[in-house]
Amino acid sequence: MEPMLKVTDLSVSYGHVEALRGVSIQVEQGQIVSIIGANGAGKSTLLRTISGLVKPLNGRVEFLGEPLPKKPNKIVAKGIVHVPEGRKTFSGLTIRDNLLVGGYLFKGKELEKDLQDQYKLFPILEERKNQYAGTLSGGEQQMLAMGRALMIRPKLLMLDEPSMGLAPILVEQIFKIIQTLHEAGTTILLVEQNAQAALSIADRGYVLETGKIVTSGTGTELLASPEIKKAYLGG
Repeated sequence: MEPMLKVTDLSVSYGHVEALRGVSIQVEQGQIVSIIGANGAGKSTLLRTISGLVKPLNGRVEFLGEPLPKKPNKIVAKGIVHVPEGRKTFSGLTIRDNLLVGGYLFKGKELEKDLQDQYKLFPILEERKNQYAGTLSGGEQQMLAMGRALMIRPKLLMLDEPSMGLAPILVEQIFKIIQTLHEAGTTILLVEQNAQAALSIADRGYVLETGKIVTSGTGTELLASPEIKKAYLGG
C-alpha cells in the first residue's frame, strides 16, 4: 500500500544556500510523523515546499500515489493543509470570520456543522467568536490557526512549530489537541523544536540537520537514542 505522503530526494536552495539536500520522508495514513531539528535545519522549508510555497530544485512529492499539483490552492484542494509558523491569523477579522475563511470550500449546513465542530474542539473560540483575532493571546491564536485549517477538512494536517512561544501549560494543551485529532483519524506531519513533546506522540520521527535527514525511527526509538538525548533532549 502506498504511503499517504512520499517525499523523495527533495533539494531546495535559497540563492547559494542549500536549505534541503536530498530529503526523503514518508507519512502513512493515520500516523503522526514528527520532524525535529535545530533552528535553521530546514524544517519549515520542507513544509513550505510540500505545500507549494517554495519550488524545489529537484526531487518529487507524491500524495495518495500521485504527483502533487504545482499551485498551493490546488494542493489544499487535494487535502494537504499547512498551519504555518507564527499562526498567520487575520488579525482584523473576528474569530468566527477567520474560521469561515478556512471553510471556503463548503457551504450552508455543512459549513455551519464544521464551525460547531471547531467550537467543540476549541471552546475558547466559541466564547470569543466575535472578538478580533488580533486581540487573542499566542495560545488562542494557535488554536484559531488550527481550527481554521480543520475547516478545510484536511486529509493531511501539517503543523509548523505549534508550541513556539507558548507557556508550558498551553504547550500541553496544544499537544493534547493534536492527539485528539490523531485519534479522530487525521494524519499529521508535525515540525517542532520541542523534541520531547514531538517524539512522545509520534508514530515515526525524522531528525533534520543542516538540510539533511540524519536519522529516523519510531518516536520511542528516537526518544531512547543516546545521541538524540544528548543533542535535543538535554540528556
